[in-house]
Formats: sequence, structure tokens, C-alpha cells
Amino acid sequence: MRIRYADAGNGEPVLLIHGLGGSIESWTNNIGELAKGLRVIVVDLPGFGLSDKPKINYTIRFYREFVAQFLKVLQLEEASIVGSSLGGHVAAEVAISHPYLVRKLVLISPPGALPRSFKGTPALMRYAKVVNAKSMQQVKQALSAADNKPVDDSYAQLVYQKLSMPGAKEAFLSALQGSAQAPRLNNRLHRIKAPTLLLWGKEDAMIPVKFVEPFIKMKNCRVVMIESCGHRPHVDRPELFNKIVADFVA
Repeated sequence: MRIRYADAGNGEPVLLIHGLGGSIESWTNNIGELAKGLRVIVVDLPGFGLSDKPKINYTIRFYREFVAQFLKVLQLEEASIVGSSLGGHVAAEVAISHPYLVRKLVLISPPGALPRSFKGTPALMRYAKVVNAKSMQQVKQALSAADNKPVDDSYAQLVYQKLSMPGAKEAFLSALQGSAQAPRLNNRLHRIKAPTLLLWGKEDAMIPVKFVEPFIKMKNCRVVMIESCGHRPHVDRPELFNKIVADFVA
């Protein structure tokens, strides 16, 4: 597969993994600032952004092994990993299965420890409908309704363009199903050896903050809840996010 990624700055390497429907552009407000003191690597996961979108099952296990292989290709023996939402689910699995690869772990509103009874919040359902959008305006409406926050035209246009690419919508739905059907993290979080930072927006409507509980029980895990913030702290509160993550990783 051809994989799109960017590599900026020097210092401790940190890999940023976007969430469902995201891309490198999800980190627009973070890359430059974090790269002032760190080596920042951002990637479009297979099926998303401008990376290839083969017709496969986009399971969490597939993404876990992709990340491990990606770091190997970059000749990185270890790196800190920051994962948002779906990316956090993937990052946690990498830390469990390939502990030697993960120096420090940052999880942003990860879905991997949701109870089996969780069938999706109304906000998550609204977000999933973005695949049915027939215009940039409909994408904007879906994204804004998902997290109860306005989305600017340029970002909505970007998402619309990427979802219009061959195989993009199929990959989106496959990855959503893959996360929902993946083995839960709850009984395996104790296997994460890397120092962990968990970030959660207190106003997250997609994956409410009440689902933080399994992570609170982890040893060596710092939990930070951010006020006036939804599902994507790196977008809603970038200055605060950048400082917290840079301090933790460094």
C-alpha cells in the first residue's frame, strides 16, 4: 500500500493517529507547535485521507499491525503514540501487543473500553451519516451536529473531498464496524506498560466522559478532563492540548 505521512521536527519521536474519518489534517493545529521540541510523525491510516483504500476488512487488529510495521519501516525502535478516538483504540492495542514499541501513550476519548451494551450515542449516529452526504454543506451539517460545534467550510470541504475518493466510504463503514466488534480493552488495560495520559473533553457527546472509568483504574495512568471541550481536544483546545502532550512526552 502507498501510505501518506508527514515527518517534522527533531527530538523524541511521537506518532499521531487520527480518528474515524480523519486524516493528517486533523492535526493542523498541533503539528507545528509539537514539532518545536519533538519529532512529530503524522499518518493517514489505510482507508483514510490520501492513503490507499484497498477492499479489505479494516479491523482494529489490522490497524494495530499496520502501525507496528509502519514504525519498523521508519526504523523507529520505539516512539510515543498519540491516538484520537479510533486512533486511541488502535494505539492502546499496539501498546498491549507490541509494548517494546511504545515509549509513552496518549489516548484521546478512546472507544475501546465501552461496554458491550453501548450501541452508539445520538451524536455518534449523526457523525456516521457523514458517509451519506451528497455535498460539502451536508458534510458540514453532519460534522457540526455530531459534536454540537460549528465546523468551518474549509474543513468540511476537505472531508467531503476525501470521502468522495474511491473506496473511502466503504473503508469508513468497515473501520466503524471493526472498532465496534473488536475485543474490549477492559480486562487487558493492565497489560499496558507505557506511562499513559488519557485526555477527555467534558462535553464529549460522541463518547461521553463517563466511559473513562476503566482507565482510571489503570496503574501509571494520568487522566485529564478538559472543560469547554468536545470529542476532539486537539481541535477544540489546541493550545492547552499541545502544552499537556508536549510536557508529558518530553
